[in-house]
Amino acid sequence: MLNAIAVFSRSIAEARHHTTLYDFLTSQPRVPAPFDDLLRAQIVISVAAFDKLMHDIVRIGICGAFSGVRPVTSKYLSESISIELHSALVSATIPPKEVLFEQAIVQKLRHLSFQHPDKISEALSLIWNEKHKWDKIALPMGLTGPFASTKMKLIAGRRNAIVHESDMDPLTNSKTPITRAECNDITDFIEACGISIVNAVR
Repeated sequence: MLNAIAVFSRSIAEARHHTTLYDFLTSQPRVPAPFDDLLRAQIVISVAAFDKLMHDIVRIGICGAFSGVRPVTSKYLSESISIELHSALVSATIPPKEVLFEQAIVQKLRHLSFQHPDKISEALSLIWNEKHKWDKIALPMGLTGPFASTKMKLIAGRRNAIVHESDMDPLTNSKTPITRAECNDITDFIEACGISIVNAVR
């Protein structure tokens, strides 16, 4: 999972470039335009980086369980596969069954998103037997499980409002205010949450 966390860290660093650009542009005295959408873009990209991380670690964990190098979970054992895939795995030589299985997992996860805390917990159940997941995730962050899961839910909601509603109030059509501090707090939280999850499940 080292590669997954490296990709995540790089994506978060790239997301932070939006704040750097925001600081530069807002410091220019002759630019008659708002740049708040740079902060909104940073939030969207930060959440996307987390979603990508979740896809990566779940795929790696499931494939590790299939190969026998990770313990299986009850959620993993309850997952179904098609008869077509089962037949392909039984008869596989080239490519080997591990490759075919990983390809199938990629396809299975492709249309799922892991941003809401319940969806995150559900996905982690495929590779992690821990019952109190958010408590374990939050502890290294110096937070409580309920606080961390609620904050993740609010972040996912804000991301969805930006992506699907242009961050506008549906009644007034005015954009929800955003600050640099709020944006960086969200990115900081997402980064810490991702690192904590990887450390917990690796």
